[in-house]
Amino acid sequence: MNPIIKNLTIQNFKSFINSFKESKNVFWDDEKNKLIHSGEYGFYREELVKRWLRLFIPEKFGISSGFLINSKGEISTQCDLIIYDKDKTPKIETVENQRFFPVETIVLIGEIKSDIKSISQLNNYLLKLSKVKKIRDGVISNHSYNSKFEGYKYMPEINPFDNVYSVLICHKFNFDFDVSKIDYGATKKQHKHNLILSLSDGIINYKTVKGTENMSVPFVGDEILENHYLKTDNEELPSHIISFLNSINQAISLITLFELDMIYYLTDSIYDKIE
Repeated sequence: MNPIIKNLTIQNFKSFINSFKESKNVFWDDEKNKLIHSGEYGFYREELVKRWLRLFIPEKFGISSGFLINSKGEISTQCDLIIYDKDKTPKIETVENQRFFPVETIVLIGEIKSDIKSISQLNNYLLKLSKVKKIRDGVISNHSYNSKFEGYKYMPEINPFDNVYSVLICHKFNFDFDVSKIDYGATKKQHKHNLILSLSDGIINYKTVKGTENMSVPFVGDEILENHYLKTDNEELPSHIISFLNSINQAISLITLFELDMIYYLTDSIYDKIE
């Protein structure tokens, strides 16, 4: 253990969690008993999470929000959280500052929520994430520049780190949570979430059939892993927060990234590519 790192992490987490919990009060109208400026509230909440995570993200990666795109013309719904390679990602945005991120250089996507009220609401959020994650399937380039696997061949259905990492972060579960109720329907294994973090309750990750816990990938080879719930232990720096930060840090170094070839975004035919 390094006391400097731990103390900075504790300080950073305390500041973040206090601000996140109180964020709703900033935008709450007591007389009308509802949120005012809900758009600003969402933006404020997202910025708190980004600020929190910057302590654990290498400087070469940026943290933003926006839309994922691929060269097949697919566009995702808006993502609250996007972590991307700053050196490899062009700044593609509209005059309204809506930003679009080519999926080749994306490491992580995330949804940020306050209180989740039911398992059906949670499942809907996870299904939305899975559809965004599917955008990576449209990658054409096979020229990876960030792959830690020898003899690399892009196989997202076999290698979980060939897929964009996905997380859902919320304040708390306002229902009796049961991991067995998480339902993806017919969603492919590689499109499932990596982590669900309830700041107040714990983290949902995965475990193998043999009992290896706190895995952050939904499958290993042909084995589809089971959901695993690590509940908070109410320590100064809770174990579920340590697990989340550690998993994020590892994922950033393991997710496969690709060289971005804009010709595929600008023409329908690969034969028009300028050599």
